[in-house]
Amino acid sequence: MLIKFEILFSNANIKMTKRKDTRKGLDNKGYLLSVFVALLWSGNPTSVKISLNYTTPFIVGFLRFTLGGIIALFWAIYKKDPLKIKKEHIIPLILAGFLPAAQIGFYNIGQAHTLASHGIIMIVTFPLWAAIFSHFFTPNDKLTLSRILGLITAYSGVIVLFWDSINQNFTEYLWGDILMLLSAMILGGRLIWVSHITQRVGQSQVILSEAIVGATLSLGLSLFLETSFIDFSINLILSMAYQGILIAGLGIILQTFLLRTYLPGKVTFFNLFQPIIGIFISWFLLGESLSLILFLSITLLTIGTYFTIRKKG
Repeated sequence: MLIKFEILFSNANIKMTKRKDTRKGLDNKGYLLSVFVALLWSGNPTSVKISLNYTTPFIVGFLRFTLGGIIALFWAIYKKDPLKIKKEHIIPLILAGFLPAAQIGFYNIGQAHTLASHGIIMIVTFPLWAAIFSHFFTPNDKLTLSRILGLITAYSGVIVLFWDSINQNFTEYLWGDILMLLSAMILGGRLIWVSHITQRVGQSQVILSEAIVGATLSLGLSLFLETSFIDFSINLILSMAYQGILIAGLGIILQTFLLRTYLPGKVTFFNLFQPIIGIFISWFLLGESLSLILFLSITLLTIGTYFTIRKKG
C-alpha cells in the first residue's frame, strides 16, 4: 500500500509543472495565523458532537463541505483566482478531494461514538502521522532518533486513553477512538499532500476540489448507509456555521495558505495547544468530566509531539 502510494505521489509530481519550492520558516504573519488556526480547530470536536444530536454523521459532513465550498468559491472570485484545471492536475486534485472526504467521514462517525475530549486527543495526533508520511515522501525530512522517541512517547498517551476505555468497559468509546485515530492518520497524509501540490496547483482549485468531492461523497454515503434526518434547531445552525463557515471555509483557506507558504512542520507545531483548550471547551459546553487519565494522556501526547516535530536549527 505504501509503495503504491509512493509511486502515485512520484508520478503526480513528475506530471505537474515544475516550480521552485518557496516554502519558508514562519515570520510574524505566519506565527499569528498558525496560532489562530490552531485555536479555531480546538472547538471543532465539541461542535461536531453537538451537531450529531440533530442529524447523522454523513449529513454533518455534507453540510460542512457545502458551506465551506460556498465560502471558498466567494474567496476565489474575490481574489480572481483561475479555476480552470490543467489536464496534468486532475489526478492530484481528485486525490486532494478524496482524502478530506474520507477523513471527515471517519471523524464524524468516530465522534458519534466517543467523548469530545477523547476526540480532540485522537485527532491532534495528525502531526505525528504527518511526520511519518513526510519521512517517506519529503526530501530532507527524515525521522531522527529523538523524533522517533517523541513518536513513542506521544503514542503512549493514546495507549493510555485506549487502556482506560478498555479497563472501564467503555467499548463504544474505544470504537470511536479508533475511528478518530484513523481520521488523524488521513489528515496527516492530507497535509503533506496539500503542502506538495499547492507548490504547483492553485490554492482555490485545491480547496474547491475538496469541497465538491467531499460534499458529493458525503451525500451519496448518507443516502446509501444512513437513515438520514435533520432536526433543525439553533444549536445545529450554530454548530454547522462553526464547522462550515469558520473551519471548512475560513480555516481551510488559512491552513492551505500556510501550507503553501511555510514549512509544514513549523505550521503544525501550534497544534500542541489544541488538546488542553479542546477538553476545557468540551467540559464547559458538554459537561464532560476532566479526569487524571485525560491529563496524563494529553501530557504524554504534547511532550511526544513536541520532540517529533521539533527540528534542530
